[in-house]
Amino acid sequence: MQTVRVFLFLFSMLFLALPVHALDDLKVAHAKYDELAAKVNSGDLNVDWQALRLAARVGEVYGDYDPYDAAKRTQASFEKGDFEGALKIAQETERHNIADGEAHVAAWSCLKNLGRQREADKEWSIVQALLQSVLKSGDGKSMKTAWFAVGIREEYLVMEAALRVQFKQQRSVKQDGHYYDRVLVVDQSGKDAVLWFNTDTDIELMNRAGTEGHHIY
Repeated sequence: MQTVRVFLFLFSMLFLALPVHALDDLKVAHAKYDELAAKVNSGDLNVDWQALRLAARVGEVYGDYDPYDAAKRTQASFEKGDFEGALKIAQETERHNIADGEAHVAAWSCLKNLGRQREADKEWSIVQALLQSVLKSGDGKSMKTAWFAVGIREEYLVMEAALRVQFKQQRSVKQDGHYYDRVLVVDQSGKDAVLWFNTDTDIELMNRAGTEGHHIY
């Protein structure tokens, strides 16, 4: 009986240390991304967006493309009033990763300014699908109900595009073998609020990067 108890304890500790979502290897994830992205590009928005987001991140679909640099270039063009130029960069980013919510928000804003409302509506539908796939994973009020995000850029997308809150402070927390971002924000009424995001994917991929040289975005 004692042996059984020890086994169950060790098994439970192993389970707690596992990521919320077991990660595929890079090639398998990239293949899953290609399949799901093809459906989205064909106009089918009834895909598993969480699976798409995760496959994009684990499959490193950006390759050597830098989405941070692209976002800066998009913003610079937009602020100059060059909506066509900004749209071109945003759509270039989308071609690298159809699950890049920031690029879809930028494309939506550019298309609205260009008076291309039908295309803007399509971009916004994708933004909403991406946001809902994060928001339905929890309520963000505690570690146990933390939102599942595949990277820091998704956290900012939720804060800016869904919640309309202002980032104030962030710290990483480890609990029961899982990893979280505890994010302090200022809500629309000016009050401080705390949001929780599960970051197991980030940690696991950083561990892989340390041994295999993967890109981290």
